[in-house]
Amino acid sequence: MTERGADARLRVREPVGVRELDLPISIGARGAQVLVPGVEHGATLSVALREGELHVKADGVALNLNGQTVAAEQALRSGDVLRFGDAHLILQRIADGRTELEVRHLAGNHTPPPLSPFASTETDLDNEDASVRPELVVGGPNKPATTASPPAARATRRVPAGWWVAVALLLALLLTWLAQLQTVVVVLSPADARVRADGLISWQSAGSLLLMPGERQLRVTRPGYRTLRRTISVKAGAPNNVQLVLQKLPGVLDVDTGAVAATALLDGAEIGRVPGALQVAAGAHTLLLRAERHLDAVLQVEVAGMAQHQAIKARLEPSWGRLTLASDTPAARLSVNDGEALTLPAAVDLPAGVQRLKVSAPGSRDWLSSVLIKPGATTAVGPIVLGAPDAQLSVRSQPVGAAVIVGGVWRGRAPLQLALPPGAHYEVLVSQPGYVSFTRVVEATAGAKLAVDARLAPILVGLSISGEPADGELWIDGVARGRAPATQQLLAGAHRVEVRHAGMQAWISSIDLAPGVARTLEYRLVPEGRPAGWTPPASTITSKAGPALKLISGGSFLLGSARREQGRRPNEGQLRVTLSRPFYIGLREVTNAEFRRFRADHVSGVVDQRSVDLDNQPVSNVTWEQAVEYCNWLSAQDGLVSAYESKDGSWVLRQPANIGYRLPTEAEWEFAARMGGGRARRFEWGDELPIPPGVANIAGAEAAKMIDPVLPAYRDEYVGVAPVGHFPPNAFGLFDMTGNVSEWTHDVYTSFLDGATVTDPLGPPAGARHTVRGASWRSATISELRLAWREGGSEPTQDLGFRVARYAE
Repeated sequence: MTERGADARLRVREPVGVRELDLPISIGARGAQVLVPGVEHGATLSVALREGELHVKADGVALNLNGQTVAAEQALRSGDVLRFGDAHLILQRIADGRTELEVRHLAGNHTPPPLSPFASTETDLDNEDASVRPELVVGGPNKPATTASPPAARATRRVPAGWWVAVALLLALLLTWLAQLQTVVVVLSPADARVRADGLISWQSAGSLLLMPGERQLRVTRPGYRTLRRTISVKAGAPNNVQLVLQKLPGVLDVDTGAVAATALLDGAEIGRVPGALQVAAGAHTLLLRAERHLDAVLQVEVAGMAQHQAIKARLEPSWGRLTLASDTPAARLSVNDGEALTLPAAVDLPAGVQRLKVSAPGSRDWLSSVLIKPGATTAVGPIVLGAPDAQLSVRSQPVGAAVIVGGVWRGRAPLQLALPPGAHYEVLVSQPGYVSFTRVVEATAGAKLAVDARLAPILVGLSISGEPADGELWIDGVARGRAPATQQLLAGAHRVEVRHAGMQAWISSIDLAPGVARTLEYRLVPEGRPAGWTPPASTITSKAGPALKLISGGSFLLGSARREQGRRPNEGQLRVTLSRPFYIGLREVTNAEFRRFRADHVSGVVDQRSVDLDNQPVSNVTWEQAVEYCNWLSAQDGLVSAYESKDGSWVLRQPANIGYRLPTEAEWEFAARMGGGRARRFEWGDELPIPPGVANIAGAEAAKMIDPVLPAYRDEYVGVAPVGHFPPNAFGLFDMTGNVSEWTHDVYTSFLDGATVTDPLGPPAGARHTVRGASWRSATISELRLAWREGGSEPTQDLGFRVARYAE
């Protein structure tokens, strides 16, 4: 409600008439410009003009606006009703566009009073003459009567007929407007987040929004999460879907270190000092606490986030101890690790561990020894008498040959005779792998004879051995232990396990058994005749330069498509193919980042102002020859002989084909794309339409402004190229065999003829074009989405990339 310039006046309609008042105005009891009944002394409302809008402010009373108690100052709009004392104050527009405040007294009435009796229409109000108006009598039994308007003047105004027509037109316009609302399906994470959109109409119901077409800004909120703002394009008559994921607010770790001041490092980066509170992003983290003269404390923490406080209590173990040493020899001095000499008696703080001590005095033989300083403890030595004879220590063990450590220093194997400088306590540790260690502290006095007899208790650990064939002969540390499968109780420590079987190569393994941890071994014997050290291929491998590959065992299948298959093209002849050699094929398409390790200046480019050159997007804009050169470079990184060689200016496979990296053959590509689960599939998702949501990055409705045609009923949220591996894998665990980019294969392109039977086909020896397989982000026809679709290509494009392959052996 706006008043401007010299019109900063308010028309006030009261039971006794209408008047114009300059803003601001006061409303209340005696002394106010506008009087209302039932108001306590000192309670007022003031109406003022602020920044072009009317504002009301309450003083000494709560503000009741439209039936609700609100803040002390509020902006007013047409139709607002203020309840003050025994009156209703109604703000409204009148016929000439001005603003009017109507004051209706409610004292003594059970219903709001009728409109003012002085005029029957707004036009009459605008031209009223107070000199000809009837008077209103206000009074009571004990008050002098004042004149009042005659009964006829208090008749209710009639509503003009044109007003009803205007209301009907407005309702029709409103219904037409509401009919334009579009449903936007919203996938929220977390699901109970709240979504609000700009515009006059925005309604959230369950998993959808009702919005007017056009660009709309969404605001997503939930306590404990960062507010998300996203602009979406709402289209009329088309599916509208949006996925909105909120990020948790950091959590607060309240770290208690027992008053030890420490530096906190989160995942290797310094984040503050403790004890105290640390703000940490939600998720799993490694928290390292580092304090002077203490051991590092490493904690694995799962931070809930969402501003929640989590108490972390960490005990920082000391890494230093104290040495006290005294001597009965006058003028004796102590040096530690050949350092500066200290006058005795002395107390010194030292790092935990073995320390070399030397006590010397004029005219006496030096006293030399080693002591073990324990963290957080005091080690006392002395009093030392220089020149006194050494103590003699005898150590024996069962079993014989156990290692002997005295004062933290290895001294040999039992049985053992040692001389110990007198005047100190020594810790004797006797240990043997697979046995409980024995510890005793002895006091060395001058000329004493000391003996330690250590009987070590064995530590037995369970080892279960099984495999193929099931009846292999079991040998452990060269001793026959029956046949597998079997469970053996062995000493903790290292063991050599061998399984033998007639006609098979022996299987040998080493295992180190830790106390308290039962272990299992599985073997698979290899027939004789295989190379020494041969093992079955791993199910997955990763090249040193990045790409990971999946093992495909091969088999027989029908390549191509049947004559009656919908969408079949003439170049898709059906033939029986056998893949006899197991092969590896890339789990994902080669990315821009991986390709740039080979060729740093490569640029995949931009499509319609959208980059296809991000590190995690598949590389594109590469020729077949560049893809081959990358494969040879990848072989060199792994120390393999290159799969391709140059002959007569062209790249060809070396013969016989080796295990270097190469492009997959067309038969390998189709087998890997279609035959997961043991049966051929027509599409990535199965054999039938429609396309399920979220299966691949293809030409969905979101790309309509850039691509023609598109699949209007499908959306994948990517206008162009998606990151590799973003969509679900196929039955072999391979990503993006449909969508993202089409892929170069090894074969020279040719049309297939029905009925042929081939084994490990490599395609024609030479040709101008090479075979391209798989739909891309531009694909929008049923024919292209079929896994049998194939084409020939010779030039690089921004929807064509590749993945690598190699034979397993």
